[in-house]
Amino acid sequence: MGTVVVGFRLGSDAKGRQATLVLTEAGVLHQSAGLLGMEPRPARPHAPIAPDRHPVPRQAAELRKVYAALINRGYTRELIPPACVRLDTVEHALHAQPYGSHAPRPHPELIADFTGAAPAGPGSLDDALAAFYTAIGITPRPRTPFPPGTAAVPRRVRAALRTLTDGQALTSGPQRSPGWTVTAGGIRLHAGGTKRTLDPREAADLQAALTAWLHHQQRTRPPGT
Repeated sequence: MGTVVVGFRLGSDAKGRQATLVLTEAGVLHQSAGLLGMEPRPARPHAPIAPDRHPVPRQAAELRKVYAALINRGYTRELIPPACVRLDTVEHALHAQPYGSHAPRPHPELIADFTGAAPAGPGSLDDALAAFYTAIGITPRPRTPFPPGTAAVPRRVRAALRTLTDGQALTSGPQRSPGWTVTAGGIRLHAGGTKRTLDPREAADLQAALTAWLHHQQRTRPPGT
């Protein structure tokens, strides 16, 4: 019978690390992480909160947030682009109260099956989730479209814009000074008493955040202002 899943694997050349996330039709979000080129280590899966009448859409929203957060942290290399795949592996049965001693166990075979079966071609998270919803018989809620021309901007900027649209902040990350925080409400610099030139990666992160903020302002600004 198998299992229908949607997932991706992103890598960071600067950090030398990779992250894999796989969402199943039961609404369980599996993840693994590790060094580039090495076998990733599975973490404890994230189960939907019980009771939840709509576990898959809620977990899909979490998948989007993690994807955007990883992109913002420099995991910009798509080792496995987002894809919907039907696996031979059957996922573990989910307990009615999936927490504590009944929480789902890591399922490395399922993640390995996904990484082996996922197509190598390019793909977007939106398309992968749409295919996933269709495969499991769910009608997704329509998403607010981006402003005209947004689809042509780089993928990193689109991911950053998703983060702002979801009400989250974009940050320069820890251990960076001077640093910055970009939210839908504005841009804040926090330099302290130090001065430092941004390296190319940091400059690219800031450029993506600022571009996403400008697109967000264009969409939310009242007409005539």
